Amino acid sequence: MQTRPSVGDICTAASRYSTRRHAPVSACFHLAWSRFRSFFPSVSFFLFSFFFILFRAASMAFNLTIDDCSPLISYGPSGAWQDTESNVQGYLGNGLHSTTAQGATATINFNGTGIQIYGGHKPGYGTYSLTVDGTTVSSGSANSPAVAAQQLLASASGLNNGPHTAVLTSTGVGMDIDAVNLNAQIGAVGSTPTSTLFDDTDPAVTYAGAWETHTNNSMYVDSTLHYTQAPGAAASLTFSGNAVAVYGTVSPDHAGIQVSVDGKSVIVDGGSDSTNGLHAQTLLYYADGLDDSQHVLIVTNTGQQPGTGPFIDIDAVNVYSATSPSPAASSPAAAGDNGAKPSTIATQSSGLSKGTLGGIIGGSLFIVLALLGLFLFLFLRRRKARSQRVMMEPKTPLGAMLPLQGPRFTPVSPQQPQPTFLSPIFTKSKNSLSRLSKHSIAPSYYASNTSNSRSSFDSTTALVPSVPTLAMPRVPARAQPDVIIQKRGAPGRPTRPPPLELDR
Repeated sequence: MQTRPSVGDICTAASRYSTRRHAPVSACFHLAWSRFRSFFPSVSFFLFSFFFILFRAASMAFNLTIDDCSPLISYGPSGAWQDTESNVQGYLGNGLHSTTAQGATATINFNGTGIQIYGGHKPGYGTYSLTVDGTTVSSGSANSPAVAAQQLLASASGLNNGPHTAVLTSTGVGMDIDAVNLNAQIGAVGSTPTSTLFDDTDPAVTYAGAWETHTNNSMYVDSTLHYTQAPGAAASLTFSGNAVAVYGTVSPDHAGIQVSVDGKSVIVDGGSDSTNGLHAQTLLYYADGLDDSQHVLIVTNTGQQPGTGPFIDIDAVNVYSATSPSPAASSPAAAGDNGAKPSTIATQSSGLSKGTLGGIIGGSLFIVLALLGLFLFLFLRRRKARSQRVMMEPKTPLGAMLPLQGPRFTPVSPQQPQPTFLSPIFTKSKNSLSRLSKHSIAPSYYASNTSNSRSSFDSTTALVPSVPTLAMPRVPARAQPDVIIQKRGAPGRPTRPPPLELDR
């Protein structure tokens, strides 16, 4: 059975029989690479999958930050959480939601692949736990000897991109929540997410009903804000994108806000049940999973209800699209440069951070180089061992024909072994002569085993017939070179005179 030659065999043969200077190296490289692909197909598939996931995560993911006073966070039970202004520097928006009730919960419904919840550490705080889709994924304690803000309390990552429900529960004596960060994804594979910010004064935003404008106030994006207290007053925006976020303010004197996209509407709490003051640049509504076609966003004042106020407002609308960056597109960070305080809009970031992306790329390159180094090490070690074995073998290539070597002779009939005749050793013992007599080749002496039978040594018959001697044939006279044939009567040829011997 034929066996497949190893890389070392092929490289040794290429190096020995190649007549060009660089041919052995080139042949070894290509043949080794061919064997590497044939023996390690899973490595290529692994590397392709790894970089595909990395590219997808880096190109489509972005972070969406939610302040603690956003209506996207539902606090329960009623009255268990308090909206509090913070006297500790570092809290987002200088506010937080705190509780001292054991079992108090904060629920976030979101679409994405991960979530991180931030809060404070203080001496009087206790333990907590985080569940995602009914499964406990994290737990910890907010108790600390020193006061610290913007501490990561709990997180979950690696979730399937889709709808999830996260619930943070206080299991101790107290805790607070500062902000929530969501890992969102939009668009198709290979696309790059971009965001386009529409300020409330943008001509693309149209208003119906009685609206008023606040200007020259740094609390708002671009220092402007549209607000109304007229029931049924609406603002609309036609856009193309895959996700949309609406920002405004929440306050105890606000009414419910009806937000609809392409006819699908929800009622958003304006802050009358969960806030004790005005909070600007707050994420009021977010929707994703939209296609690339045009969509219509409508924001409507539902009017004053029992326990609510009459007002709603609009500060900005941010549209996320999975397309190439446009020079005319403005980012949330750019909007924050106009004097807006650090808030939900100003802290959004598209894609992975530079440190995270650099770490992922560096790690992937290290894995690739490690695999290539391992393969090169095994290849060189095998080639060295093969070379040592080849040095002990004959230098003549297998199957090569030597110049004086002809085809092997094959006899027609099998060659018979030549007989071997042993000369008998004669002794003076009579018994010995008697025993050796039966080894004579004369058949007549085997006829009888009696004592009257004559020994072959007493026989006068020759054991081996005599071989006739033939005389060497004489060469005919005409073939003898020294005989001179003369015709009768012809004069004889004179003989050569003998050489003269001169005295010296």
